[in-house]
Amino acid sequence: MKKGEAEAAISHLVDKWVEQAKEPWPPDGLHHYSFGTFWTWLHDNYHQCTQFRAVPNARYIAEMWFDRLTKQTWRN
Repeated sequence: MKKGEAEAAISHLVDKWVEQAKEPWPPDGLHHYSFGTFWTWLHDNYHQCTQFRAVPNARYIAEMWFDRLTKQTWRN
């Protein structure tokens, strides 16, 4: 999978993960979302979305996307 394809897929899959994990949505600033939990779910269910070329690596880039989508960029 190409990086751009993974980014588009992950933006939709965050919504799916939130629904399955029963996390509050949209982000309200009171709840902190776990990227580690999301990454494990993504890897187990949509492995192809974790396989793209990136520097330094796919997990790091996906975490930046996740933080942006969940309004947690303050953590970076």
